[in-house]
Amino acid sequence: MGRLQRGTSLVEVLVTIGILAIAILAFIRLYPSGFLALKRSGQGDAATRLAQQETERLRTRAENLPRLIAPVSYDFRTGEAELVVDPTIYPDDLGVQPNLPENFPREYASGVNRFRRIVGERIALGLPGPTLGSQDELTEGIVYTTLFSPIAQKPHGADGGRYAYYLSVTSGPMRRIVLDSDFQFREIRLFEYGIDYETAQVLLRPLRTRPIRYQVEFSVLLVENNRLISRLVTNEIELQPADPPVPRWFDLTLGDTPVRNLPGFLGVVPYSDTAARAFIELEPDQAWDPDDPYQYKVLNPLTGTIVINPAASGYYERFWRGLRPLQAYVSYFVHDWRVIREEFTVPQNGRIRLAFADLKQFGDVLDDQTTYKGLGFGRDVGYQTPESEADLVIVDMLTGRAAYFKQGTQLNLGTGAALLPNLQATIDYGTGVIEIGNPNMRGRKILVLYQVHENWAVSVQKAAARYDLVADPRAITVDTCWYDWERAYQGEEGERTRRLYFSRSEAGKTVLLREYWYVARDERTGEQRTRRGTNGVFRISDRPDETGFVYIDLQTAHRDALRWEPGVTGQAIRGIQGLSLKVRVTFEPPGRRSRTDYDVLLPVGD
Repeated sequence: MGRLQRGTSLVEVLVTIGILAIAILAFIRLYPSGFLALKRSGQGDAATRLAQQETERLRTRAENLPRLIAPVSYDFRTGEAELVVDPTIYPDDLGVQPNLPENFPREYASGVNRFRRIVGERIALGLPGPTLGSQDELTEGIVYTTLFSPIAQKPHGADGGRYAYYLSVTSGPMRRIVLDSDFQFREIRLFEYGIDYETAQVLLRPLRTRPIRYQVEFSVLLVENNRLISRLVTNEIELQPADPPVPRWFDLTLGDTPVRNLPGFLGVVPYSDTAARAFIELEPDQAWDPDDPYQYKVLNPLTGTIVINPAASGYYERFWRGLRPLQAYVSYFVHDWRVIREEFTVPQNGRIRLAFADLKQFGDVLDDQTTYKGLGFGRDVGYQTPESEADLVIVDMLTGRAAYFKQGTQLNLGTGAALLPNLQATIDYGTGVIEIGNPNMRGRKILVLYQVHENWAVSVQKAAARYDLVADPRAITVDTCWYDWERAYQGEEGERTRRLYFSRSEAGKTVLLREYWYVARDERTGEQRTRRGTNGVFRISDRPDETGFVYIDLQTAHRDALRWEPGVTGQAIRGIQGLSLKVRVTFEPPGRRSRTDYDVLLPVGD
């Protein structure tokens, strides 16, 4: 008879179950961190992919790249939220602008939105063609879509003058003539302007038969709270017809006040100024003047679509070297880099899948416990319209018409020419899928604007195409630089005399010096020798030195360099060109901020 086998007791079973439970719970606890790691890895891959796609898009339109992309701050001294260029902001400063009014929406003055002034984006003035204008009527013109959109709206005070530079189109730069307004006066030509730095006045010439508008940019020196500051200002000055067209002196102003009457005024910074003839904006239903190529219309600020007078095609303007083809450059502010824009061709089934899921919907509670209020077109400058509360916009790229959606419902904004009919669309904000039921939209090219939870943004920064040398460090702005010419000329050695200084906004960017001269010490003999460099590539420092400016140092490329040498030609450096283009993708998961930068160097220009 076999031996009896002893069974498992209840206590042993319970102990075994307890051990297994502890092991299983410990194993399960690994899953959240694993899922989080997978999610973060996927987000990082998506950010890199987006940055590469945006870089390639800009490369395909390299001829349109702006002269520079500048940092901005809001100025409230006029009583309105006015955007101004602020060269003191570092490229990596993603914080909030200090001293904002309590109820001002901080998202427009923080993060990637601190760099959104587009300056001098080149418009190719090719052959004109038909396009749909006001009331769907065909109009002839040179159609251009800006590289970036939506475009920021002007403050309420915009009257075509004071805030006209929010979106402006200008021709090429004019020739500067420094004068004394008290006793100097000359018969300047249309491609020239005079300036008096001490009295802050410009001399401009009118036309005989029609108005003409000029745009003048300059830096003004002020003393505020016992501090010396330099402020970059843009003026739009319109001259009425005059016969004979005698040049006149005009005050440079800040708001409505001549800058020379401002408290603490010290003068306009010498050689910080540029001037150009401004194109005059017409309403969409206005007729072109066939004899005035300096006209444009804004067809759609959502897509950045403008149209130039067809007379500009093939037009030549006078220049101090003879004649040159008419050039056109558009400058504007981007509304919000966090607005994602995607272009699609509507398929036959009307179904579109966006690059992102988890779209923001009006009324959503955000990570900071505030309520999402829509894309906010114009909210930063005081506009409160139904369009401001839209959380998704679909734009027909052919007609420029738009459909605004709020919580999945197309807003009924009337029957204006700028609005699309009912798209019969359904939007799944969680998956990022849009289904357009209106059969008339099949095959149409559309632009979709929306925002994503965790504040995804695709922004762009660019060094100035050219930096001008200034004689005074107080004149350093986003596209100027300075070196201590006097000390270098006197033969002083040290960091100060071998550095070239830039504004803080240019930190970390790469520049090329076409031609430069410097003094170096011969390693064998110890003698000082003058040397010439060409096409030297330098990276601007990330942080300033005791001057308060960032810089390049000769010794990064020439270890034996002692100082700049201006004595050979009267100027140590000729031709300073910015090479950097940076696409930045940011998103903000709970408790942290992630940033992916994709840096490229642009080809050396002519």
